[in-house]
Amino acid sequence: MRDIARHALWVAPVAILALGVWQGIGGALGVALALVVVLANFLITGALLGWAARISPAMIMAVALGGFLVWLIVIFGMGLLVEQIDAVNLDVFVVSVLVLHLGLLFWEMRSISFSLASPGLKPRKS
Repeated sequence: MRDIARHALWVAPVAILALGVWQGIGGALGVALALVVVLANFLITGALLGWAARISPAMIMAVALGGFLVWLIVIFGMGLLVEQIDAVNLDVFVVSVLVLHLGLLFWEMRSISFSLASPGLKPRKS
């Protein structure tokens, strides 16, 4: 999950600057808040799944499904909170959460090996 956070650090300045120019300070704040929410989601979920993997496969399933439900509620609550804050553009926040989740996951998929000979991360070229 730290790889996703590293990728997000590449995306963050570009996204904040682009949305700041296009939508003003509200757009920049919306995408910055979305980045915080998405990164917190990935990092906390990764840590919890790592913890669950040491216990049992059933615990992995319980943590994954429970974590998904909790994060849906958290993101919905953040949306309700952002709606009350006039300084943050709600539309930019919602679209940024969606695009950042999917974009960072697809970017990370390039690093995953789907071969049974080398499961997990692809071997790096030396």
